[in-house]
Amino acid sequence: MTFSVDIFSRFIDNYGDISIPLRLAHGLYVDHGVTSNVFLTSNELVQKILDKNLFNENINIIDIAKTDNNFLPNTNIVTIFDTQLPISYEAKLTNKNLLINYEYFSAEQWVDDYHLKESINKKYKKIFYIPGVSEHSGAPIFAINDNGLYGTEKLKDTNTINFFCYFNNKIEASIKVLRTNFPQYECVLHDQFYKDKSRGKNLLSFNDFDKALSNSLINFVRGEDSLIRAILAGSPFIWQPYIQENGLHNTKLNAFLDHYFISLPPQLREFFLIWNNQSLNLEHWQYILKSIENLKDCYLDARQNFIKRGTGIAQINSLFIK
Repeated sequence: MTFSVDIFSRFIDNYGDISIPLRLAHGLYVDHGVTSNVFLTSNELVQKILDKNLFNENINIIDIAKTDNNFLPNTNIVTIFDTQLPISYEAKLTNKNLLINYEYFSAEQWVDDYHLKESINKKYKKIFYIPGVSEHSGAPIFAINDNGLYGTEKLKDTNTINFFCYFNNKIEASIKVLRTNFPQYECVLHDQFYKDKSRGKNLLSFNDFDKALSNSLINFVRGEDSLIRAILAGSPFIWQPYIQENGLHNTKLNAFLDHYFISLPPQLREFFLIWNNQSLNLEHWQYILKSIENLKDCYLDARQNFIKRGTGIAQINSLFIK
């Protein structure tokens, strides 16, 4: 079989870093009939994820460290987070090749100035695709067929609260306050990886994770991919960006809150910021749990506005592949 696009992603062990190239490859085929070679870091956790998610013969998984020196590049190439290409592969690229670098999600103002800009001093064409929520950024990775998976007309009748976080002492203290004072809620903690010596032990497939988010009261999510899935799920969510030095993640968080929500209650913004920097106390939990019904329209209106911008998979296909 001939594959139409090459996708590259190197990573250590983050679920989001592997889900983005795999969701992209899956969506390109399901929605647009585009087949992909997907070059990935190979390790035990990656294999568990691949085993949990059944990808058909239209997605060719290749160990990036064992790339055949004679492999001929496709005309269209996607790198996730500026992945370093194998030396033998990059040496074969010419001005006939188009490389799309899918960058980290951000809502900051600079994104509008760099999205779809071309890199200079390359023997091949390299364009930056920067996903975000501002007017001139790209749409993140999700597909048209994702939209129908979720019911969003009303909140689910559930008491489940999901936590997929960069766990730390403040986060754990916050969850302890919740569990102590509101035992009627079921707290599901996903991937406490610094404690879990066997990552992937309770691993969910992409579809099962999406369904878990959809069938919850609130989702506490981290990074990029789980944020997008939480948005699509329709339930209220609280986002935790990757923690950076000097509090730079707060700049990223505030920019997201400014651009994503159409109307954001001040108390909800405060809740986001406290979750990312301090421990939540009883008063904070009382606010969010008692306000869920009133916050419903705030989240659903923002979700609808987000989806109207189009899907990242459709944009990448129409701009670079079709």
